Amino acid sequence: MNEEEAVQQFLGDRPGVSQLAEWRTTLERRVRALERDVDRSSAGEAVSLQLRIASLRKQIHALCEEEAVTRFVEDSVRVTMAMGAVVDELGPMEVTDAEG
Repeated sequence: MNEEEAVQQFLGDRPGVSQLAEWRTTLERRVRALERDVDRSSAGEAVSLQLRIASLRKQIHALCEEEAVTRFVEDSVRVTMAMGAVVDELGPMEVTDAEG
């Protein structure tokens, strides 16, 4: 099994870091567009847009946190696989008794 397959198997149905980053970027673009709309809107519309922007910022924050956790998980799987490969390459090692 290669690294990407192992990562995907470990994540299961959860999105990977690249998917989370893509979603976050999409929401950030949406916030910027809404901020431009606020400048051109009436006072009543601006309030509604500001509420939407606040909601999107909360979602962005949650995605940032999930992205960090998922990056850690993915990196951990990769390191574990790399360490396993190193151990496999070294072969069985003789354990010595410290008192011997």
